[in-house]
Amino acid sequence: MKWSRGSGSWRQGGAPSRSAPRRAAESQRWRRRALLGGVLVSAFVVVVRGFHLQVVEGEAWSERAVGQHRQRQVLPAPRGSIYDRNGVPLAVSREAYRIAVAPRELRDPRATAARLQSVLGLSASAARRAVDERRRWVVLPGRYDAVARQALGSEPGIHFELVSERIYPHGSLAVELLGRVDGEGRALGGLELALDSLLRGRPGRAVGRRDGRGRVVPGSLLVVEDPVPGHDVYLTLDHELQEIADEALRDAIERTGSQGGDLIMTDPRTGEILAAASVRVGGRATWYGLTEPYEPGSTIKPFLVAALLAEGRAALGDSIYAEEGRYVQDGRTITDEQGYGWIALRDALRYSSNIAMAKVAGRLDPGQQYVYLRDFGFGTPTGIRYPSESSGMLRRPEHWSRYSQASLAIGYEIAVTPLQMVLAYGALANGGVLMEPRLIREVRSRSGRVVDRFEPRALRRVIPESVAREVSAVLVEVVEAGTGREAGLGTFRVAGKTGTAKQVRGGRYEAGSYTASFAGFFPADDPQLAFLVRLDRPRGTYYGGAAAAPVTRATLAAALAARSTALDRRAVASLAAAPGTGEADGAPDGGEVRSVARVSRPADAGLEPASPRAPDAGPDAAERAARTPGPYTFVVGGSPAPEETAPVPGSMRVPDVRGRPVRDAVRDVHARGFRVIVEGEGVVVGTDPAVGSSASPGAVVRVLARRASR
Repeated sequence: MKWSRGSGSWRQGGAPSRSAPRRAAESQRWRRRALLGGVLVSAFVVVVRGFHLQVVEGEAWSERAVGQHRQRQVLPAPRGSIYDRNGVPLAVSREAYRIAVAPRELRDPRATAARLQSVLGLSASAARRAVDERRRWVVLPGRYDAVARQALGSEPGIHFELVSERIYPHGSLAVELLGRVDGEGRALGGLELALDSLLRGRPGRAVGRRDGRGRVVPGSLLVVEDPVPGHDVYLTLDHELQEIADEALRDAIERTGSQGGDLIMTDPRTGEILAAASVRVGGRATWYGLTEPYEPGSTIKPFLVAALLAEGRAALGDSIYAEEGRYVQDGRTITDEQGYGWIALRDALRYSSNIAMAKVAGRLDPGQQYVYLRDFGFGTPTGIRYPSESSGMLRRPEHWSRYSQASLAIGYEIAVTPLQMVLAYGALANGGVLMEPRLIREVRSRSGRVVDRFEPRALRRVIPESVAREVSAVLVEVVEAGTGREAGLGTFRVAGKTGTAKQVRGGRYEAGSYTASFAGFFPADDPQLAFLVRLDRPRGTYYGGAAAAPVTRATLAAALAARSTALDRRAVASLAAAPGTGEADGAPDGGEVRSVARVSRPADAGLEPASPRAPDAGPDAAERAARTPGPYTFVVGGSPAPEETAPVPGSMRVPDVRGRPVRDAVRDVHARGFRVIVEGEGVVVGTDPAVGSSASPGAVVRVLARRASR
């Protein structure tokens, strides 16, 4: 048998194949079946996938579709405001807008650039950049108010975002206490950070529809959850006193060439902080009065005397031999600026004898000395509500050297913060009771409801009231006839103590670097203010009595002249002595210390009483209005000043202070070397002698003021 291969098939002996058509048909049937099977499988997959998308994942895809057409927006909560004790705003929030431009959505970029320049005040280059079509999205710098929002309208391509903006109505005043808030609403320090949980509130939520280009359809915004505003906080600060303290401290730093300083005023009866200013040349704004301890020098001496009296280890009349100004103790030399022989403990404090204090400290056991210093608040945090606080440094007696007891007696081997020191002097002023410091008076809801109120709290009695009165009497003598005479305020009796201490750098005392300080309270007979002034590295005269004490005098004089402060001027007036002169005995330079003060009621000045604040101006506005009926006239001087003394021609001219606040005018006239009588309140309208007139240094200048007409 012979096989041959023909066209497309095998043949046997050349005969045609009958199975070829069947095989071809079978092949076609299989291809059709395969195609049909593929179609069926594909249809099944599509059905299954469709079922999965429509049924299993239908809800998720539906939400995604809605989300593409819905704009979720966070509604910022209004941040609570911070007020002073009388309702004066120190930090407030307002609504503002962040503006962005989508250049590719603009209809007329050139016209839009012109509008941005005219409405927002952008420069020509910034406006051109904002509409540059090569950019997709440009956020304009700054925040803009509702007026700018309305002026720009709903022009396509310009987008607005509502934000909350923090503003400080009084600029940098008290910024070291308040802290700051950044553009995103985050607290950066100070009370803004310490009270953030109270101030920040809770944001709300809103939903709006977007068009095909992603823009929110006007009128479609729906509030889902309203924002909850933050609480308002009322501080113990007094705006007027804070302003006075800030100005006085800055003037003192400039006058003395100091590298910085602190000034704190408190109410010794309640522990309330009324003013706190901290300045460092070239430094950042922070409250150094709470965070930067220093060696206090002689301002620590009243607490040693108080401990000795309380323990019965000494009396103010006890005599100590002061070694004529030079004393060698265990190989270490202690000196006094002026040599004394036998000196009473009272005078040792009055004239600030280091030798006498170092000697008398030995009458106390080290443990007793440590306990009293600790009880006055040194070496431990005050617990005030603030982001950070230094506890200072007070070592336990087991870590003392043989020099430590004498060193502590004169203000070395101990580090205190200015706040600790002013609170300790407040304890002397308060009859021996140490008060807890307070910066917050009340927390209120946005509707005005009191959420929390912080009452004064006594921490402990440190010394008996009789001992506090004895020490206070000596501190009055320090100002009237001792080292603090530059702090004298006429017959308004001031109690205080000066301090001068060397500063440490690199573990060693640095030559020529000192801390000058003055601490005390006023009025001495019924204290309303406890205060501390500290100057860091003053140039030239660096003693506390010469550098820091005059700051106290200027501050208190300005406080008395201010229109409205926390001072109860009725009580101050009742304590003022009648006009006259008096010679202070025992002044170290053999000279005299004289002073005079006069107080008049509103009728004497021919003026109406100042109108009280509105009842809702603050937590105690009504009380303050009742106890401050109107302007008083105070004569502040350090030497006799007959009321009708005519100015003697000389080289000094009366400065032009017309149109300025009384407080500023008093400071400037006093700085020229004149004594000052303030008559009236408000804005200065003239002086007597007249502006530009010549008068001898020490002459009386009447500052005439009048409230601005409404």
